[in-house]
Amino acid sequence: MGNPTYTPFQETLHNGGFIVSQANGHQSIDQGTLTGGVKVLAGTVLGTVTSAVTAAAAALGANTGNGTFGAITPQAAPATMIGVYNILFTAATAFTVTAPDGQTATGSTGVAFSALGVGFTITAGGTAFVAGDTFTVTTTAAPGNPGITSAAGANTGNGTLGSLTAAGYAAKVGVYAVEFDDATHFIVSDPTGAEVGHGTTGVAFKAGGLSFTITAGGTAFVPGDSFAVTVAAGSGKYKPFDPANVDGSQVPSGVLFATKDVTTVDKPCAVVVRQCEVNSSELVWPTGMSAAAITAALAQLKALGIQPR
Repeated sequence: MGNPTYTPFQETLHNGGFIVSQANGHQSIDQGTLTGGVKVLAGTVLGTVTSAVTAAAAALGANTGNGTFGAITPQAAPATMIGVYNILFTAATAFTVTAPDGQTATGSTGVAFSALGVGFTITAGGTAFVAGDTFTVTTTAAPGNPGITSAAGANTGNGTLGSLTAAGYAAKVGVYAVEFDDATHFIVSDPTGAEVGHGTTGVAFKAGGLSFTITAGGTAFVPGDSFAVTVAAGSGKYKPFDPANVDGSQVPSGVLFATKDVTTVDKPCAVVVRQCEVNSSELVWPTGMSAAAITAALAQLKALGIQPR
């Protein structure tokens, strides 16, 4: 009699299968609404939409000046991260940039790099770069926009890293104040009252997560003329976490309990948000997310009381 043949059982993702343990009753789970326009699997790490990338301006008082407030663009690209960006050459003309949270992007010498919240161009010199050559770009907290500096490693190549730009901080939800101190100059303060920058009529203003231009009218502004710029609050809905998002869902806030298809319509959902242990190998992350970024996100989940195992 021959030996029996067994078919290995391969467990697939199923509702709640990522949970190792949780608190009694419903203490670990909240109800919410899921959005995102895709099918979202059980175990997907979620973020919460806390801000909307929209803003509107209105005169705060009976202004003397009749100039107009142009279209407002809240920070709509990944905001600059505070910390150290590491640039590593993988060949004579190719390099990889690793952001402070572990996200990566690639670039080439002679081509403007703009990703992960920073911008620069590395120009090749008379001696070619080699694999292992490095630069660092360091950003520090500064009023309005991050301060940003660079340094070269002990490189073989003698090319240079050109002028740096920072995308700036993401806009804060709430009301920004724009107040004139003379006919053409104004000060912008964020919703907490912190000054984020000075501007001039007719010149594009960009700081504190906002971009706009105020155009002077036939009647000049006077000191005390002011506008309020309101950045809309988010929907509070859950969506798949992604560190590249800018609407609040770039911060982990829970794990989806059951698979939901929200391709065409938002749906109610259950989210594991506290007092639980989860199997980290069964959590679902954005495609291509780096190991360093996952480690950072797991630490954020742990801070919420979601303990990865």
